Amino acid sequence: MEWQVFRELYLKVLLSVFTVIVAMLLLQGALNQLKLRALVAEATSSRQQISASSIERSVLQAEALGFAIDEMTGLQDLIDRERADDPSIVQIAIVSPIGAPLLSSGSAETTREENDRVLRRVIGSQERMTRFDAGERLYTGRLLFDSSGAIMGAIVIVAETDAYMAEATASLSQMRLVYLSIFVFVAVLLVPFVMLQFAGIRHAFNVLDPRAADAPDFRERDGGSPEAAELQAMLKEGAAKVDELRGELDKISSQELGSKGLSS
Repeated sequence: MEWQVFRELYLKVLLSVFTVIVAMLLLQGALNQLKLRALVAEATSSRQQISASSIERSVLQAEALGFAIDEMTGLQDLIDRERADDPSIVQIAIVSPIGAPLLSSGSAETTREENDRVLRRVIGSQERMTRFDAGERLYTGRLLFDSSGAIMGAIVIVAETDAYMAEATASLSQMRLVYLSIFVFVAVLLVPFVMLQFAGIRHAFNVLDPRAADAPDFRERDGGSPEAAELQAMLKEGAAKVDELRGELDKISSQELGSKGLSS
């Protein structure tokens, strides 16, 4: 009987709490995914800057000898080796100050609009090192300055997002398992906690149950609660007074009916 009466209340409370917990875990998971993606992209870009730095040193050495970028011997072989050393890199390109391609190794399936956005970010920002996350691809840029400080070109390294996010995806899967374990642990603790918190209301309901007024084993059925037993005694006393008043009213009604019959 107790469970049937309080079942709807328990379910509503538990459902509300579980909804809040699930929403918080989903939000935390989404924030962690974004943060992890940013951290992995930053680490990948920093590693690619090492390759860009090696290419830059060769370009500056050749520039000091008076060679233009497209006239440097061995530069193509260098960027080919740098691309082969890092599996996440799909393309390394050296572009002029206006964005025209000079040398390239590898290829990436990009659109013209995306290329224009990358070049504006790498060359137009005037920053020595840049990082641009285009969603499916990560672009790492490094400006090349000549001996006079003028921009002589830029190195653009392209990496596929799926390649450098593979290990991060495995970490996210483990994180989801941890969140699921947290939810199960909280659920196991929450159900008895909610039932315990509503124990007082359940006892009061038992006391106010009309069928419990004549139950001699109330103290045993309620677990021996002194407060509940006292309340039960008060209810019995009140019921006795109500019966007494009802009897007096019946007696008065009978007397009035008897007097009316004699007078008639």
